[in-house]
Amino acid sequence: MAKISSIYVNPENKAKIMSIYDKHLSQWPVPYESLKVSTRYGSTHIITSGPKDAPPIVLLHGQGGTATMWLPNILALSVDYRVYAIDTIGDLGKSELDNLDNYPKNGQAYGNWLVDVFNELGINQTIVIGESRGGWVAMNLSIYAPERVKGIALLAPVGISSLLGVILQIMLIMGFRPTDENKETFFRWSLGNDPLVYNLLAEYVFTNMNCRSKYAWPSKFSNENLKQITAPTLLFVSRSDPTFNKQKDIDRAVKMIPNVQLEVMGDISHAMNIENADFVNNRILNFISSI
Repeated sequence: MAKISSIYVNPENKAKIMSIYDKHLSQWPVPYESLKVSTRYGSTHIITSGPKDAPPIVLLHGQGGTATMWLPNILALSVDYRVYAIDTIGDLGKSELDNLDNYPKNGQAYGNWLVDVFNELGINQTIVIGESRGGWVAMNLSIYAPERVKGIALLAPVGISSLLGVILQIMLIMGFRPTDENKETFFRWSLGNDPLVYNLLAEYVFTNMNCRSKYAWPSKFSNENLKQITAPTLLFVSRSDPTFNKQKDIDRAVKMIPNVQLEVMGDISHAMNIENADFVNNRILNFISSI
């Protein structure tokens, strides 16, 4: 019997995610190309925008968000850069594992996967922007393939603080019963009440609970790991983010990452690239121009 290779539990489940994806992509405010490249784990899908001869930027989405979560950012970022918004393999989106048993199972494996993608795209070195779990992937790339990274911008990245408290809170909210009411409560707790955030991410989050996504657990970086991130780094944090808001964790990151700039946001959710897109876009562009 052939091994199952799709994270989608049935054709209806996949069709629903693809419908959500295409709905958001239809709102993409700039011309784009939809690309697929081969990697050691399967095909990786990329939404590409901006001048073809411009310097590259790579965007890595948060867990369950897909590349379409960068909808509020792509217009500003693609004016002077060739922007590659990648669907993380093993997660929701249009990237496809060759086999569910073969997926990136640790941070170094994600670095290897991205090196495959970069090689296929002809990217030697790039700026990488990662949100949440995408930030964790970006940090691992900077550790294991530093020569491919010109700089990284991290928006509420996981892996700097422990996720144990977050997991316990999710268990408390969900109570092992993912009812519609519990899903809604979980979303509001983790991502806030901003209407644009809800419109872009809620359908993905709710449907993702019925998928068998395959990805490595985002383990906490040690002090030595953080010291290995030598690329210029812009770190966004928010006091209102339930996944990363403790001062001791922020202080550790600033102390250990050698070349870091800290941007502390105000009353804003985990999905800060959506909720305060103008500020985030301008801050990132200023950061890139300085390195």
